[in-house]
Amino acid sequence: MSARVCPGCLLGAQGPHIVKTGTRAAEYRGMKPLASISSLASSGGQRTAGWQAQLRVDYVVNKVTQTHRGQTEDQVKQALQDQLRVFGVVPNAKQMAIYAQAISALPELPPNNHR
Repeated sequence: MSARVCPGCLLGAQGPHIVKTGTRAAEYRGMKPLASISSLASSGGQRTAGWQAQLRVDYVVNKVTQTHRGQTEDQVKQALQDQLRVFGVVPNAKQMAIYAQAISALPELPPNNHR
């Protein structure tokens, strides 16, 4: 018979709870055996580190592209930095300069007069 420590129980004030597995596991009715950490890690999606930050950068770049196109690079860069900080992303200066240059080179959008 083997015993494993419940991962969520390590922080409890009463100490770790032991979940028994093996031939005597039937004695603990209603308790399900714990999945191993390796099986939990492999069952999730395969995403690279920083994927959430990149989604936030993409969102902000698209938003600033709609509102600041045709403006100076400094204005665009400041808008990108301000918006990224709102989302908790520390902007990469080199990447922001590239985005700012591309967005400022775009023509301004005509005003939207639909009401």
